[in-house]
Amino acid sequence: MSPEGIGVVVGVVFTLPTLYALRRTRLESWAWPLLLVSLPVWYAAFGLLAMDVGVMALEILVGLPYIVIGILAWKFKFRFVRYLLGVAWLTHGLYDYFHHDFFINPGVFGWYPSFCAVVDILVGSYLVLTAHE
Repeated sequence: MSPEGIGVVVGVVFTLPTLYALRRTRLESWAWPLLLVSLPVWYAAFGLLAMDVGVMALEILVGLPYIVIGILAWKFKFRFVRYLLGVAWLTHGLYDYFHHDFFINPGVFGWYPSFCAVVDILVGSYLVLTAHE
């Protein structure tokens, strides 16, 4: 199996129980925003693995909208926050899918972009579909 295929499988196996657990324990109101904030940090950490400060800075710069949205969604609970979070997660999934087209981060494992894209798309879809609750 290719690294991308492994990422997809692991992403599904990781996400479905996580969705269930966070919903069941009612931790969603703070977990999804703060986990969104963490997404750019992971890519920056991969830049650290590659010992490339430029890549780290670029990953954080590109990730700033997700950091800001996550902090605002965590701090201020407003009517459409789940929609906003869902869209942010979905767009980050697209970012993951096209990550290699934007720039090269030599520290990123081959399976990680597909793993993260699957996680982001599943979480984003879940948030948008359950936003009316």
